Amino acid sequence: MNSLLGAVVAILMAVSVVAAAQADQPAQRPATHPSLVDADLPPLIPLETFFSTRTESWNHRVSPDGERLLWIALHDGRPAVHFRDLDADAVHVIAADRAVRWAYWAADSRHVTAWWDDAGDENYHFLVADTETEAMRFEDRTPFPGVKVRFQQWFPDEPLVYLLSDNRRDRALFDLYRYDFARGTRDLVMENPGDVASFATDASGKVIGVRRLLANSDWVFEVPDGDGWRTLVRGTPEDEFRITGRPPAGQDWAYGISNLGRDKKALVKVDLVTGAEEVVHADPAADVTSVDIESETYELVAAWSEPDLPSMKIFREEVRAVADHFAQDGPHWLSIHSRSRDFTIATVQVVRDRTGPTYHLVDLVRGKVTPLAAPRIADHADQLSPVVPVRFPARDGLTLNGYLTVPTGTDGRDLPMVLAVHGGPFWRDSWGYHDYDQLMANRGYAVLRVNYRGSTGYGRAFLAAAEKQFAAAMHDDLIDGVNWAVENGIVDPDKIAIYGRSYGGYATLVGLTFTPEVFAAGINVVGVADLELAMEKAPPYWRNWMGRWHKYLGRIDNPEDRAHMRERSPIHYVERIVRPMLVVHGANDVRVTRDHSDLIVESARAKGLDVDYIVFEDEGHAIRRWENRMTLAAAIEQFLAKHLGGRASVGP
Repeated sequence: MNSLLGAVVAILMAVSVVAAAQADQPAQRPATHPSLVDADLPPLIPLETFFSTRTESWNHRVSPDGERLLWIALHDGRPAVHFRDLDADAVHVIAADRAVRWAYWAADSRHVTAWWDDAGDENYHFLVADTETEAMRFEDRTPFPGVKVRFQQWFPDEPLVYLLSDNRRDRALFDLYRYDFARGTRDLVMENPGDVASFATDASGKVIGVRRLLANSDWVFEVPDGDGWRTLVRGTPEDEFRITGRPPAGQDWAYGISNLGRDKKALVKVDLVTGAEEVVHADPAADVTSVDIESETYELVAAWSEPDLPSMKIFREEVRAVADHFAQDGPHWLSIHSRSRDFTIATVQVVRDRTGPTYHLVDLVRGKVTPLAAPRIADHADQLSPVVPVRFPARDGLTLNGYLTVPTGTDGRDLPMVLAVHGGPFWRDSWGYHDYDQLMANRGYAVLRVNYRGSTGYGRAFLAAAEKQFAAAMHDDLIDGVNWAVENGIVDPDKIAIYGRSYGGYATLVGLTFTPEVFAAGINVVGVADLELAMEKAPPYWRNWMGRWHKYLGRIDNPEDRAHMRERSPIHYVERIVRPMLVVHGANDVRVTRDHSDLIVESARAKGLDVDYIVFEDEGHAIRRWENRMTLAAAIEQFLAKHLGGRASVGP
């Protein structure tokens, strides 16, 4: 056992002791960094409090008839579905053979549907349970080994009838089926001819459009035309066009999210005959990213964007009253998790930067809000650190947005810092609660997140600036963020670590190989070490979504692109690594296979470099199990304390 893992075991033993004794604060090793030695830091929050799902519940959803409530909480050590009648206290648990990931009421408010996969392999199965039977157990209704099932649609007036797509016929393609779980039938709606990436359907379940990937990585959205198809709109990898919600059968228009002919994505009303668009809502500073639409009436409820802090456009007055209620306590994310069919009762999730997600039952008629659940970390809100939007220019003048978390109790000067890099890369960092960030801030570290070029949410031009810029301008943006923090006196330039997952793990390895002088240490979680390998081993069902990868990174069958990938792959520059590294991987990862971490660790150790390596045999691309998240958190805490000088828990 190496020294880091030995320390992790000791910490986890200490956490168990602390939990058993219900102590307020764990024993700690004091900070050694000069900026923290005399700082008035808040009490050290126990690791388990940041990841305390053992004592929490989530995913609260009201039934369509408005009479019952379900949620997920741990039962016998794993996530399970619980439910009760709203006018009763008795709680029931639905038995399951493994951890349930998501759960929903069926249209009859009697059955519950749920999803699970096998140890992180992302081949999700669809489950059904009858809450009015004695057994009350989930049954796997798509028991197809190695098959991925995706949700398409449910029908409010047809309980247990669902449109689902799956890749049972061909692992690279998804065919659309109508499942009737009451009758036990599975009828083909549309077989994928080989190029369809997604289906759009109306309220009756009819396919009203398909998105097809073209050979040059562009795409077309086609609509039915007699016995064939007609192109409605076409676009490039930077173009976005998707139908939202399920329009009424026979309606010749639909709501959508589109950036066709504009830089930012907007909520639009699109003519399904001509393709013409009418903008319903746009945010000049950011993309409109999501919209909530009533499933039966097709009325708009709300839409969201995020230029820096969350922005919510409200279309239903009942929701406005709810939003105003929560706005009294400052910025927040408000999402409507569920509502009754008559729109009189709902469950909402509210996320703030220092309380994490809280769940509430809302009477939309009377405006009454009843708390349902809050994480244990909410009890420590006054000890956590605010997440502050920041903005600065990249070296080429491009405006970059990000978020800075400065540890409470410090003067915000000359701090050790962690540069946390989001995955994707076609994703973004958002304002809100980040458990690992708050853990690191509580230990004394500033945390900087940068939405580097290629991040979503800031328009097509910002995305397009990342073309063929892996380990180049995309990485320069991260370094420019570091330089901004140093120039403003926030950070000690000698005590900066880089940390990330997936693409963020790749960025960590790039940081340690392309700019080794900048970082004192690196934490790579499920990161890409070899871009060629990543493209070669991409899941087969990614085939019709590869257009953006082809444009921004290249095609693996193109020798010039392959050479470009090799040039940008950290595995070929291991000799440049001079700083300590923590590497973490899930053995069942299908997006970034374990080979990447095995290769980088083996190569680094062969050169005598300082590397700690943790493999979770029961995880995939995300580290989800509570015990494993605790192990990872303890490892990060100890690693950063050793190399940056912040506080840490100590074992017995």
